[in-house]
Amino acid sequence: MHALLGAAETVLAFAPNPSPQAPPGAEAITRILGYVKWIAGAALIVGFFGGLAVFAGGRMVDHHRFGRMGAITMMASLGGAILYAVGYTLISSFAGG
Repeated sequence: MHALLGAAETVLAFAPNPSPQAPPGAEAITRILGYVKWIAGAALIVGFFGGLAVFAGGRMVDHHRFGRMGAITMMASLGGAILYAVGYTLISSFAGG
């Protein structure tokens, strides 16, 4: 048993270690993911400034419900931006090496 493990170790030590290559068609997937990233970033920015407008409008006309909805929308956009940044960093570190 020990000799078999030693032989396997010797054979595996000389096995080639090829560099990773993208499969055919990966460019299209990468392009689509780029579009999704761009749309998600734009949606976060629009959501934040839309929430800011609703918040300010609700406070100006003394409609506290709209002010609260605007504040919630802004906080949700900030939370989404944090998740976007953390997710992008994690995926880039795992996929990119």
